[in-house]
Amino acid sequence: MIIRHGWQGQIGLLSPREVEFTMLVAAGMTDKEIAREAGLAPDSVRKRIANAMFKLGASRRAHLVAEAIRKAIIAPLALLLAVCCISVGGQPDTHQDRYIRNSVTRTRPSRRPDVIYSPFDHA
Repeated sequence: MIIRHGWQGQIGLLSPREVEFTMLVAAGMTDKEIAREAGLAPDSVRKRIANAMFKLGASRRAHLVAEAIRKAIIAPLALLLAVCCISVGGQPDTHQDRYIRNSVTRTRPSRRPDVIYSPFDHA
């Protein structure tokens, strides 16, 4: 298991480097940022990401992340923490803070209505 930048990854279908770079893509990092962190050339990073995209059948980086999540290769740590909390019988804190401020709602002068009329809506 690999944990990086708020993501955890499982090795299996992808190589350890491909999983690591997929998690960094999921964290929103660019190829240059990933290359700087890994101590590699940006072209090497692009090649690993392209290999991962090929293995998962993804055509774009966002599709790569979605497929990796769908196939349980990567998962956000927040999800892992929620599952762990539920599995050990923990309950979320439902007590409200005593010092919550009441929000003030300001209204703008009236403008055009937010209703969208469709030419297909005829009675």
